[in-house]
Amino acid sequence: MVDFTIVDRVQFSVPADWPVIANNSTSEKTVFAFQIPNAADNGTSDSSNLSIIVTDLRTDQARDAFQKQSPNAESTAQDKQLVEGWACSTFSKIQRSTQTEYVIWDCRRIVADCGVSVRIAWPHLPKNPPDYDGQMETVLSNFLTSVGPFKGLPKSGILRRQDN
Repeated sequence: MVDFTIVDRVQFSVPADWPVIANNSTSEKTVFAFQIPNAADNGTSDSSNLSIIVTDLRTDQARDAFQKQSPNAESTAQDKQLVEGWACSTFSKIQRSTQTEYVIWDCRRIVADCGVSVRIAWPHLPKNPPDYDGQMETVLSNFLTSVGPFKGLPKSGILRRQDN
């Protein structure tokens, strides 16, 4: 596992074989996106991904804005309980470019003074294992469980990547 620490915000862990496909950080918001390896998507333009957005909510305005945001504007989204303390919803959607059906989960919660939004999406591919949906829900559960508060400054600076 690799631990990520966002200074004065949160920390979380992901498997070491998840490539970072995007990251961006400002004083108000930090975004990370990871690709989740899946042998079934080799040779396709489809992939399983997880993203986390951490927003500083130390002002009343920022906290109110986060709490008023609709967790999901998708009309077919269904609320689901996956991990205690997280508000989650899920839906399926066809990706236009590949005509592949994706399962999407959106989860949100406040951790310390931060609004945390997590999205995971995975394609339904012919070569997926039969229990892939269940495997991915476990991946999401494990990730959500790893998200926690972090106060202070890591020794190496703004972002610490620590291989276990």
